[in-house]
Amino acid sequence: MPISRQMLRPVGGGFIFMSFIFALLINLLPWQATTASFAPDFVALMIIYWTLNQPRRFGVAWAFLLGIFMDVADGNLLGQHALAYSIIAFLTLSRQRQLAVFPFWQQAFVALAFMLLSQTIMLVVRMMMGANFVGWSYFAGSFLAAFIWPPLSNLMIMYQRKDVPDEL
Repeated sequence: MPISRQMLRPVGGGFIFMSFIFALLINLLPWQATTASFAPDFVALMIIYWTLNQPRRFGVAWAFLLGIFMDVADGNLLGQHALAYSIIAFLTLSRQRQLAVFPFWQQAFVALAFMLLSQTIMLVVRMMMGANFVGWSYFAGSFLAAFIWPPLSNLMIMYQRKDVPDEL
């Protein structure tokens, strides 16, 4: 019985850039305002994905710049997304070798923890500036993000797969 072997092609910078453009557009859709507590932060999800899978090409500095862009585009307090994104990128990078070998369903639990941490950081920053607690439903998007992590990871890696012919 022949064994199927697959290799991963290198990821181009254009593909990473387009995935973030797509995530930014999804985050800034008008329906996000009405379902904000149930919609996951797709930019944070992409930051975790690319920091985990391409640590030499994507890191804390890019996460910080994306956070500043999200703060400006969303009209939030300048720096709250940048701080949260930088911290989750740093934590992902610090455990990258360990997390990269986990199956996708185990990575989903790590993504859940990082997404909850990101939202907690943003909530604490807002509350320090005088905002009220928004309620526990604010964290629902993190659980949805963890639920979509395995299919999202499979979709993103599908672009990179390349079949290698069997050699005898």
